[in-house]
Amino acid sequence: MSIQPQRGGARWVKALGVNGPGTPPIVPKLVASNNTLALFAGDWLEELADGTVYPCTTGGGAHPKLSYVMVSADRYLGSDGLLRKGQFVPAATVYTGVVSLSNPLSTVVLCIPVENQIFEVDIPTAAATWTAATALIGKCADIIATAGSTVNGLSGHTSVAVANFEATTVSGQMLLREVPEYGMDGRANDPTTTYWKGWFQAYETLAVV
Repeated sequence: MSIQPQRGGARWVKALGVNGPGTPPIVPKLVASNNTLALFAGDWLEELADGTVYPCTTGGGAHPKLSYVMVSADRYLGSDGLLRKGQFVPAATVYTGVVSLSNPLSTVVLCIPVENQIFEVDIPTAAATWTAATALIGKCADIIATAGSTVNGLSGHTSVAVANFEATTVSGQMLLREVPEYGMDGRANDPTTTYWKGWFQAYETLAVV
């Protein structure tokens, strides 16, 4: 059995109810000074009551609600005192002044709001067959919030294992909408291998904490 590469976090696919890929909405969001966790491109982010964003945690953790997917770091203040941008924001990035877009020292990330959007996410364990994989459509899965890579800046977020998908009555952070078929025979995405690709809609997107 071959192993497909893990691609990193949530990747935007399309808007719900729209033919063709279109263009995703991208908005700037603030990150509080001295952030505990690093933020990586492809991370699921939660919007907090003060309007800042923070990486979501697995399942029913302290930050479970999926509000945004991070695209890139628009700016952050490096430890050398220089403003930087890139694929990720390091942990413990400290700046002075108010948490506002008007503060040129504040940390700002570019994000896609998750409402009515479809994202591709890696599923880390194999399904027994294509039929078994497609039987998961309509079920929910929490995320596994593994830290991303400071080398390439990409998220480490995946879904939970196939065995931990649940009915929507139980709830979960993501809803599987489709098992995409890539390539002429569809086998460019093979759910009988690890890190196969599912198309998900954010499911738990309720009020901010």
